[in-house]
Amino acid sequence: MTVETIARAYIACVELEERLRHDSVERADDAAVLRADLHALLMQALRDARIPFADRSEAATIAFALVSGKQKIA
Repeated sequence: MTVETIARAYIACVELEERLRHDSVERADDAAVLRADLHALLMQALRDARIPFADRSEAATIAFALVSGKQKIA
């Protein structure tokens, strides 16, 4: 998968987790586990693409920027 594809899946999972928090804590917890796995996959994809990031937070910021079109992969 490409960095962009992983970023889109990660952001979709973050949004899903937020929506589920209001309806079902158990389902939101399941989404949180998936989000954590996607975040690890995202960070590895960023490393593989030689896109620098300092920490988990910056990796998430890059994902949001990619999905919003504010950042492009060369």
